[in-house]
Amino acid sequence: MGFYSSLPCLVTTALLLGLASTPLLRSADAPPTDLAVRVGTIDGLRGLLALAVFFHHAAIWHQYIIIGEWRPPPSRFYANLGPAGVSMFFMITGYLFWSQMLKTRGRPNFLKLYVGRLFRIVPLYLVLALIVLVSVGFATHWRLNESPFSVSNEVARWLAGGVLDVPDVNAYHASLISASVTWSLSYEWMFYASLIVTTFFARNPLAGFLLPLVGLITVILLFYCGYRLFEAKIALLFSVGMIAAAVREPLASAALNGIPQWALSAVAIGAAALAVMGFDGMYGVAPELLLGVGFLLIVSGATLFGLLLTRPARRLGDISYGIYLLQGPVLLLAFSFPALRVASAASPAVHWSLAAIAAAALTAFATLTHSLVERPGIQAGRWASARINSALRGRVAVSEQSVRVDPEQPQPQSF
Repeated sequence: MGFYSSLPCLVTTALLLGLASTPLLRSADAPPTDLAVRVGTIDGLRGLLALAVFFHHAAIWHQYIIIGEWRPPPSRFYANLGPAGVSMFFMITGYLFWSQMLKTRGRPNFLKLYVGRLFRIVPLYLVLALIVLVSVGFATHWRLNESPFSVSNEVARWLAGGVLDVPDVNAYHASLISASVTWSLSYEWMFYASLIVTTFFARNPLAGFLLPLVGLITVILLFYCGYRLFEAKIALLFSVGMIAAAVREPLASAALNGIPQWALSAVAIGAAALAVMGFDGMYGVAPELLLGVGFLLIVSGATLFGLLLTRPARRLGDISYGIYLLQGPVLLLAFSFPALRVASAASPAVHWSLAAIAAAALTAFATLTHSLVERPGIQAGRWASARINSALRGRVAVSEQSVRVDPEQPQPQSF
C-alpha cells in the first residue's frame, strides 16, 4: 500500500464511526442550535467534511516532517481532499442561512442571528487562539523576538474571533499550530454581513433564486475572462448553497421524486469523487460545480446509502466544528516527538497509525469542548439575544408611552 492510498482515510473513518456509536460520544447528541433550518443529511455530512480536512493536513504533516515545508502534498487526492471539505462547508453556510432568509421572507431577526453566530463561533475559536498563543510563548521561551507593538497587534488579530486574517506571532509560525484552518472564518463573517443587503431579495421567491444564480453566472464569466480572484471562487460556493436553498423543495418533490435513493447517493458520491480526483486544485469553476451537484443531491435527500442519517455520522457532525478547528494542535502533538517523527517519515503504516490515534484523540477532545464550550456558548447566545430583545421592546414601549397625548392638555392648532 502506497503512502497516498485512500485506504487509511476509509479505515480511520470507519473506526471513528465505530467510536461515535459508543456511549463515549453520547454527549454529542441533539445539540442546541440557533438555526431554525436543519437537514438530517447535512448534520451527518459535516463530520465527514471535517475529517476530510484532517486527512489533508495529516498528509501535509508527512511532507513537512521530510522536507520541512508546509504545502499541499503531491497526491491529487490528498491535496484536494481538504479544500473539498471546506468548499462544502461554505455551501452549507449559504444553504442554511439563505433558507432562513427565504423562510422569514427577508425579514429575519438579525439581532438573534448575529448574537447567535457570535456565541456559536467565538468561544471555541478563543480556545484555539489561547492554545496557539500559549504554545508560541513556550516555543519562544516567553522572549520578545519582535517589537511589543508588533506582538500586541498579532495577538489582537488572533483574538478577533476569526474576523481578521491571523499572522505569525512573535516571529514564530503560529499557522503550524493551528494548521491554518482559521482562514475560512473570515469569509464566513463576510457572508453573514452580506445578508443585511441580500436579504431584501429573499422577500420575493423568484428574486431569492435569481440573486445567487446571477452571482454564480457572474463568477463563471469572470473566471473565463481571466479574472480568477480567490474571493470570487468563494462567492461561487456560497451561491451554490443559496441556489440549493431556493430550489430544494421543488427539486425534491418534482424532479427527483421517484428516483431510487441508491441512484441519488451514487451520483452524489460520483460527482464529489470526480471533483476531488479529476482536477489539479479544488477552487475552480468545474470542480466546485461538481461538488455543488453532489451537495444539491444531499440536501434533497441523498443519504449516501443511509450513512448520513446514522447516529454515529450525526454525532461526528455535531462536533464537526471542534474537529475542524482543533485538529492543528492535536496533529502537532502527535508528531512533536523526534522518535515518532523518524518512524513516521520511514513508514507510511506508522504515519497513518499515528494519524488514526490523533483522529481518535481529536474526536474525544472535540466532544469535550462541545459539552464544555460550544453548548454553553450557544445557550449564552440565546440568553443574551432574548435579554437584548426584551430590553429593546421595553425601551420602545416606554418611548411610545412618553409620546402619548394627554387629552386634558391644550393642543397646538394646525394651520
